[in-house]
Amino acid sequence: MRVWIVSREYAGIAEAGGVKNVCCSLSENLALQGHDVTVFMPLYGCTNTKTLDSFYENPENSFILSCGKKIPISFAEGKKGSVKFVFIKSPCYSEKNSLYTYTAEDEKKNPLHKAGRGFEDYLLMDTVFQKAAVLFAKFTSQSPDIVHCHDAPAALVPVFAHELSPEYGIPDSFYSDTRFAVTIHNAGPGYRHEFSGIKEAAAYTGLKKEILEKGLAGGVVEPFLLASFYSSLTTVSPEYAEEILSCKTETGGLGKALSKLKVNITGICNGIDFFRYDPSNKNISLLPFEFDPLKKDLEGKKKCRDFFLKNHAAADAKEKNASLFLEQNGFIDDCDEETVFIAYHGRIVHQKGIDVLEKTARMMLCEKQNVRFFFAGQGFSDLEKLLEKLCSDFPGKAVYLKGYNKKISRLCVAAADFSVHPSWFEPCGLEDFIAQIFATMPVANATGGLCKISDGDTGFIYSPNRPETLYDELSDLVKIHSRIGKEIFMPVIKDAAENVKLNFSWENVVKSRYIPFYEDLMKKTPDRY
Repeated sequence: MRVWIVSREYAGIAEAGGVKNVCCSLSENLALQGHDVTVFMPLYGCTNTKTLDSFYENPENSFILSCGKKIPISFAEGKKGSVKFVFIKSPCYSEKNSLYTYTAEDEKKNPLHKAGRGFEDYLLMDTVFQKAAVLFAKFTSQSPDIVHCHDAPAALVPVFAHELSPEYGIPDSFYSDTRFAVTIHNAGPGYRHEFSGIKEAAAYTGLKKEILEKGLAGGVVEPFLLASFYSSLTTVSPEYAEEILSCKTETGGLGKALSKLKVNITGICNGIDFFRYDPSNKNISLLPFEFDPLKKDLEGKKKCRDFFLKNHAAADAKEKNASLFLEQNGFIDDCDEETVFIAYHGRIVHQKGIDVLEKTARMMLCEKQNVRFFFAGQGFSDLEKLLEKLCSDFPGKAVYLKGYNKKISRLCVAAADFSVHPSWFEPCGLEDFIAQIFATMPVANATGGLCKISDGDTGFIYSPNRPETLYDELSDLVKIHSRIGKEIFMPVIKDAAENVKLNFSWENVVKSRYIPFYEDLMKKTPDRY
């Protein structure tokens, strides 16, 4: 098959959230299995083209119509292994030093562009990217069999391919045999990139009113809803697909509208490449010491913890952390062999249940349980301050490393006994996989993709998502760990690592789920999406 992957991010080239890992692993494994794969993505000011085997700019220029303006675009092409890349060049991307939000440097130049806040021209960025991907048909003679679009910034590609191709001089026949898929990575607030109404949607997209009306839900035009008329929808776990259609997760009016239309969403759980994190090889894992949960060898894990406590969690480690672009809040001291270590690594945003986590940690520390907390990540300032105050209120009991450093983030997880995932909603979840690879047992709210954890076998699940419930779950685990010993958890640790390696490898996911999905999609006619 000839497959086009359309995504705003890709691991090692332009990174932000978990979409980068999905698109990278999906593309590479499709290529390894003999399929012709081309990835379409913007050329940001921060795009790392050095990881490519080749890169060259196409001299031909064109333009995109949006908001009454002609937006100039051109293309650059490259290759990494067997995967080809097409980069969309445009001023709205080249001036950006991040993928979705303003940076601290942006804020210095313009105080209105607050660091961490989403770009004010994000709808224009989406439109330029999506139309340009469709427009590439003018520069190639090879039509794709499958166009797989990832998340809301790419969701309108199938709409533009069907409705606007003639406007840009693309022959009707080019996409006539192409089948489209759109993956919903996150349908929560802030992720759907909806238009405020028909008027705004028409100004950006140029689509006719009668077309845009099909995407109306709750007074706004939803890209995912509009895409459902021109493509097959997927999401990143069967549980999240069910939650969207049954309106058990917050999606504005999207879930209700899709359910009313009886739209099917195929849930395909994301995989993870064990070999990219393998703790038995420190050159791969980036950890300071090696260990192997598959062989029940955890001596190196204890050394990783000692290294983390001394170099990144001690009271005198602030300067070292600062050199790694991490701001240290709090510190850890006064530990013994029975101390239990609990970690959270990820985005510091409301979706992740940081409020539940902070209250739970406070309850446990007020009781003077023999636990210590590691926090790592960045996000909303109000939640960051919540964790900062927790660390201040309990000196020596908790440390929060604000910012992002890949090596230290991995070390933070590997150093802990348990990782906590109190997400209010979670389409798939990657951090629970990483924890299991690093012999750290996940404790998660029973929502979305976190339900792939088998309670008591590969981790622990709790519900409902309240501080009291999480407190009871963690307190029981801490008591068992302290009184009986960590050896009692060895079967869970080993089974979890084996499960990830054998059942959730991207090679397996692509072979058993994506290729059959694409093959089935190619049998459909466009009116049977």
